[in-house]
Amino acid sequence: MMINDEQFKSEMDKALFHFKNQNYLKSIQILEVLKNKRDHFLIFWYLGHSFFRVHNYNSAVNCIKKSIELKKPDHLNLNFLAEIYHKINRHDESIKLFKEALALDKKNLAILFNLANIYLELGKLNLGEKYLIKVINSEPTNFRAWYELIQINDKYLTQDLLKKVENFVNQPSDNNLNYIYSKLIIAENFKRDKKYSAELENLLDAHNLYSNIKDKAGRQEFNYFTNLLPKFISKVKIDNLQLNCDLKPIFIMGLPRSGTTLVEYIISSAPNVISAGETEVLSKVFFTEKIISDYDAKNLVTNFKFKKNDFEKLKILILNQYSQLGIDNSNNYFTDKSLENILYIELIQKVFPKAKFVYCKRNKQANFLGILKVFLPNLLWTHSPKKIIEMMNLYEKKIKKLINDKKIKIKIIELENLSENPEKISKDLFDFLEINWRDDLDFIDNKNNEKKIIKTRSNLQVRNQISKHDLSYLEYYLPLLNKFEIEKLN
Repeated sequence: MMINDEQFKSEMDKALFHFKNQNYLKSIQILEVLKNKRDHFLIFWYLGHSFFRVHNYNSAVNCIKKSIELKKPDHLNLNFLAEIYHKINRHDESIKLFKEALALDKKNLAILFNLANIYLELGKLNLGEKYLIKVINSEPTNFRAWYELIQINDKYLTQDLLKKVENFVNQPSDNNLNYIYSKLIIAENFKRDKKYSAELENLLDAHNLYSNIKDKAGRQEFNYFTNLLPKFISKVKIDNLQLNCDLKPIFIMGLPRSGTTLVEYIISSAPNVISAGETEVLSKVFFTEKIISDYDAKNLVTNFKFKKNDFEKLKILILNQYSQLGIDNSNNYFTDKSLENILYIELIQKVFPKAKFVYCKRNKQANFLGILKVFLPNLLWTHSPKKIIEMMNLYEKKIKKLINDKKIKIKIIELENLSENPEKISKDLFDFLEINWRDDLDFIDNKNNEKKIIKTRSNLQVRNQISKHDLSYLEYYLPLLNKFEIEKLN
């Protein structure tokens, strides 16, 4: 039954109220009913956004397509549809739509950044560089674009740029993100000049500002990983119930900057292994289904009963997330390098009894410093030295417990050893994974590396030939790290 304009507005207001309050499932519920009463592009637009927020990407695609059909293509809806395709690794379709959106708004910075980002992930550095330069041509003081260009080639770290940065930081501005990237650029310059104390000072300024901006979300994330999730997982007993699943996932785990991207790159060089990257599947399912319902709580709040039926339902949800990435029973081997999977490992073992686990480690001081030296906007704990140390200790405590318990087999890969003897360590890794080693595996200098998708800060480094990790640079930083109480690392 069709509804009039007043009824339509009333129902849309209800849906938007829930959408704005991040109650996306309730928003979906209202909009699903409303779409049968009125054929309006806004219904499908917000329905698509709601599905996207709960990681139901296939439904989001269908809704945004319908919204475009009812309205017409514009740069906003084409860009968002492209972002959804990007999320599920359908890169050709994503690039096509980004370019269609850009044709309608040639100076749109969001679209230009999206194109630059996807080309960098594909290893097409020249094209990534091209679109970043287009950003700067439209906005000469966009320091995020400058910072990304410096990561590609430090020739962009010029005196002229540094003058622009200096003028910006010395004037009042409410553009916090631009200020953060200006500090990161200043840090890069001090690193080049071997002024390590000033480098760290500016890195910390950038991290602290971002941490303050994301204060609430950062506290919730940290409480989830360090308090609530461990309490949940402690109730998962791996000795009794095992679910049936033929998939053979390879979970590559570890801290940021510990070598996980390199290890996944090596493993996925085998012809029968699909690289899924950092899927965050477990965290997405937990968030969408509100398995842990209050991220601010001190004590665990969950409706999960830890019975066979609960685990079976959870398995279906997890498999559905992987299927959106093109992972199903037809491809037995695939990699997932979501860093936090170490914290879900008992649950993963239950859902995927044929899973293999690889844990990456490196020198602790180098790892701590490596995290400080990068900017990871989606990993909020990495912007606080105190939280970095606590998370490093949490990971170390977890891996030691798993090794001592001997209930889950884990292969430990130390980055320094891998860089020293890449072929030997890689062959040993392949033996553990029960994947046939082939002498023609050219993972060190892969001619087809543009086909590999790398969505991490290690993207540029890992595409180069593996080189020995020289730790001599640490001598310049260790005296500066005392104020972070780095000795508290296990």
